[in-house]
Amino acid sequence: MKEENRKKISFTLNGKDFLVDARVYKSLWSQGWGKMFSFSKEPIFFVFLEKREVDIHMLFVFTPLLVVWFDEKMNVVKAEKMKPFVSFGSAKARYVLEIPLKKLRKGVRA
Repeated sequence: MKEENRKKISFTLNGKDFLVDARVYKSLWSQGWGKMFSFSKEPIFFVFLEKREVDIHMLFVFTPLLVVWFDEKMNVVKAEKMKPFVSFGSAKARYVLEIPLKKLRKGVRA
């Protein structure tokens, strides 16, 4: 599940600019696990082979997240604050970024 690649992702959401340093997950295994059973405050950037419907659930995720779905040109398709254990979101995307909300409050913004 541990992948060593990192990427800086910049995007604008609701008129605010963000710069996030995230661990990149490309394998099916790491994408399937995501933040389940993890207390890590590290953002995760999921890379899919092509644009497709990407479902995100919060079952067994212990921290609230901001989840951002991107198209193939890194345009924001959807962004949603998600609560542990109860939230579910879906959008057609090529990339997805999961950011723990505590990380946002500590200055993830550019």
